[in-house]
Amino acid sequence: MNHKLILVKSITLLYRESQITGIKEKSNELVRTIIGTIKLSEANLGVNQERDVLENLRATALAMCDDPIDHVYEPVDLLQRLKIDTGDDTATYDGLKEAICAEMSEPAIKRTCISIKKTLHNYYREGQAIDIFTKAANQLRFNRESIKDLKTFITEHIQSLEPYQMDVATKDPAIISEVDLTDTETVSNVFREVKTMDDGSGTLKTGWQCINRMTRGGFRRGEEVLISALQHNFKTGFTLCLFSHLALFNEPYMIDPTKKPLLLRISFEDDVTLNMQFLYTYLKENETGVKIESLEGIDEKEMSDYVNKKLMANNYHVKLLKVNPGLWSYSHICNKILEYEAQGYELHAVMLDYLYLVPTTGCSQGPAGHDVRDLFRRMRNFTNPRRITLITPHQISTDGKKLVREGATVDFVKDIANKGYYAGSSQIDQEVDLEIYIHIVKFNGYSWLTMQRGKHRIPGITKAEDLYAVMRFESIGTMPYDVNGPDLSVRKVGATPGGGEDGKAGVFWDD
Repeated sequence: MNHKLILVKSITLLYRESQITGIKEKSNELVRTIIGTIKLSEANLGVNQERDVLENLRATALAMCDDPIDHVYEPVDLLQRLKIDTGDDTATYDGLKEAICAEMSEPAIKRTCISIKKTLHNYYREGQAIDIFTKAANQLRFNRESIKDLKTFITEHIQSLEPYQMDVATKDPAIISEVDLTDTETVSNVFREVKTMDDGSGTLKTGWQCINRMTRGGFRRGEEVLISALQHNFKTGFTLCLFSHLALFNEPYMIDPTKKPLLLRISFEDDVTLNMQFLYTYLKENETGVKIESLEGIDEKEMSDYVNKKLMANNYHVKLLKVNPGLWSYSHICNKILEYEAQGYELHAVMLDYLYLVPTTGCSQGPAGHDVRDLFRRMRNFTNPRRITLITPHQISTDGKKLVREGATVDFVKDIANKGYYAGSSQIDQEVDLEIYIHIVKFNGYSWLTMQRGKHRIPGITKAEDLYAVMRFESIGTMPYDVNGPDLSVRKVGATPGGGEDGKAGVFWDD
């Protein structure tokens, strides 16, 4: 972006901010900082009209920065000065005149100011990133002997560039949310959001009553949720069920009513075809109560229309992707989310199967597991301010598997809860908001899914008896949802639903 346009936008910003009723803070310091980065060519004895215009506009912008916060500009007076500043540069003057004279409502003025500030932030941060590249290149070319360890040198510069990586690439470095106690409107918005979390309107409930009890209503928008289990213990199936529940049992609560609600699932392991097959079978069997033995003979369009109709019945948009994890990093996930936001979507939940499969490129390196922990931290730092619920399954470590070999089965999820038995890093739990552990137990000829809630970063205390639940796998419907009917969960493997609070009914299900 050229210097002249930056100065024009700076003057426009300062003028338009002066028109906002009761404004408590202007962008004077931002403009001063931006102007400080503008380097003008050296003056010479000849005529240099371009330099003169830049110098004049810079002087005007700095003078406006010195004006008090309640200063009101007369458009005629300001335009007179700008006419002299620009001289024969009619294009620049016409641009300024149009920006100053346009009739705008106060909401439109606020939107314009936000847009200009985003542009100025982006310009400044791009300049900082370029400076880092330039200095590193100069040191490598002209002062190579000062670099004792090239690997360390590269790592340090990668880390120093990381804050600019997504911002520069996406042209959207704006802060997602900010609370200024002098701005009563933003404070009211925060408490409005608190109320939505408290009354459940901002919570994504699941189709299982026991999970809703564990989480005191469901998943809060912005939470990072970890579904943990050993290999081949229904992690992908469990999260696919949850994904369908989010669409089936929630009316989209929109933070921005002008956007379109979106649920996104990105698989780094299974093909989309397998996910769609599971979803069709799960939804159809739960609705009809009839076992689907095979998809042979069922028309592809019929299956497609059925899944679309079911998952989009509450006006959610639903997208499923399959991605080669070796070609992505966390920044690619973030940029994909930004791409959907630019297309007009408000993402309510993103499910990653599995986040752990994504390389930790760009994450902070350190002791074993530090990069994996940083991966989870970076994803939460990105999704939480956007109020996107992030759900991902994760593998239990070999230490946890050892407990099974030593005899822990029925109480396995209780034994590992809150003890950091995670593959890759034992400290992932310090980054996430919610942990749910699951494990399959074979008993009395059936398979049972035991579930234990671990950490949950919300106020208050959940009842101890609600932290653990068991559901039996069914030949029809896999793990049927029960949110609108009788509770199908029990508190003990082998118990019958409705058999009492202690789950010791002594009667077992029959087919």
